[in-house]
Amino acid sequence: MTRIPVPALDEIPTESKELLEWIMQTPLTGKVLNMQAQLAVAPATLAGYVALRRTTEEHGTLDPKTRTAVLAMSGAALGVLYVERLTARIASSAGWQPDEIVRFTEGLGSGDEKLDSLLDVVADAGKNLGLVDNAAWERAAHNWWTPEQLAESFAYFSIAVYSAYFTNFAATELDIPSVLSTQP
Repeated sequence: MTRIPVPALDEIPTESKELLEWIMQTPLTGKVLNMQAQLAVAPATLAGYVALRRTTEEHGTLDPKTRTAVLAMSGAALGVLYVERLTARIASSAGWQPDEIVRFTEGLGSGDEKLDSLLDVVADAGKNLGLVDNAAWERAAHNWWTPEQLAESFAYFSIAVYSAYFTNFAATELDIPSVLSTQP
């Protein structure tokens, strides 16, 4: 059972409504998700989520497919079903096919050695509370990922972490259909 009731849109604090309007400008589902509505109960909480998203959109340099692959790998590595579905849906909206998402999020590779080395860094971070094995980091550097790009991947990872921890904290009810055949 959810710990933070999902408010109706007319029950959301005024300070949160502008932030939700920004979220709806880049809709994935055409509606405010349960997680987003729960975040909106406390404007500071929603503002933190929106700040992470805005930062990556305004300052991100990785191409959309790379950033969404990083986000999907982050969601998979964290192992929170709500975030796994959300990040897989985002990757799908950027052009990744469901079978491709399954392959790289399960560590089977994307078919691109360079991308896979970056995804390994993110997977390590997700499984180890942010710690990354030196060998994984060195593989990514060997595959020409710059320190700036590796640091930027952390921004996408942070969105997944914020979402995962909040949905666990709030016991958010799942409202995102799977785009992957392997997800329940």
